Amino acid sequence: MKIKTSQVKVGHMLVQDVFSMTNEPIVNKNTILNENHLRVLMRFNIEEIDVISDSNSGQSNPSSRVAVHSETASASGIETAPIKLAEKEDDLSFPVTYLQTVKKYKQLFTNWQSGSSIDMLDVRQAVLQILQEGTNFPREMLLLHQYATRDDYIYHHAVSVGILSTFLAKKLNYSSGDCIQIGLAGVLSDCGMAKVQPSLLKKSGALSPSEFDEVKKHTIHGYNLLKKIPSIKEGVLLGVLQHHEREDGSGYPLKVQSIKLHPFSKILAVADVYLAMTAERPYRSKQSPFKVLEMMMKDQFGKFDHQVMRALISGLSTFSVGSKVKLSNKEIGEIIFIEEHYPTRPMVKLNNNNEILALKTSNDIYIEELLS
Repeated sequence: MKIKTSQVKVGHMLVQDVFSMTNEPIVNKNTILNENHLRVLMRFNIEEIDVISDSNSGQSNPSSRVAVHSETASASGIETAPIKLAEKEDDLSFPVTYLQTVKKYKQLFTNWQSGSSIDMLDVRQAVLQILQEGTNFPREMLLLHQYATRDDYIYHHAVSVGILSTFLAKKLNYSSGDCIQIGLAGVLSDCGMAKVQPSLLKKSGALSPSEFDEVKKHTIHGYNLLKKIPSIKEGVLLGVLQHHEREDGSGYPLKVQSIKLHPFSKILAVADVYLAMTAERPYRSKQSPFKVLEMMMKDQFGKFDHQVMRALISGLSTFSVGSKVKLSNKEIGEIIFIEEHYPTRPMVKLNNNNEILALKTSNDIYIEELLS
């Protein structure tokens, strides 16, 4: 029966999955609800759910947990472990604040598409909390891509670039004020997309060369939108304009090289590419963070600032020990050690036989999916 969430009691069992702003349920059907589940439902403003009493069900699952699954799992038919959302009430702050921020950014972006000018006060009010608090959840830096949905990719991407850019700036010892400015630049990096044809932003297939040329103009559109704002910082302005430029001059829109790139833009460039490659997008499935890091280090060597890349690799590697992973041979295991010189090829303890596999010696096996 459907009842108001405020009337739900511990021990009730969900009949239907409960969804919020993600494509996957925040609480799965057949879950026996505990106090933690009820707090999550209330924090996500879920007004009504479908439940039954579990008194006759014969089921008891006190360890059942709130989870957000990767969108790829349902799309590909592959079973993956859920991402643990919270152990205690304090842990709810990141996913809740993150999704609320995405919702606020989406409204701002929609306004810009309708012709409204960018109000920096509105932007700061929408994103400041997640930029200030996001780096307090370092493991979430590994999981930002898991929140994104195909339909709302552009909004998730903007907020995620802001969070990761702030994280990298902090790792690089920028002042707290500059960290926030870099985070704002990250959030605004794709504001110029509001001036790109909406149909291109939602296209399910790969863009044609002419369509891609149109999309690439978003950096200039963003610069033009922001340069009219008297209070805008130069670093934010140049970060938005240059975040697709590359150290070797192979980027766009002006093909400038490292010496002419603002330091903010170098941080945004790394965050933008990493998140774009790990997220689910309308025309491409997401990729493993470890595989993406390998590609950025090898295939795109010389395109990114090496200090920023070191900060990303160091930051992500430090908080990867203990993570559950799926390997390319479909084995499931846990990362137990990461060598400094092989950050994307750690030692993994396999679940089925407790064997320890050193991926640095197994070139044909790599981490395919980060499970938690």
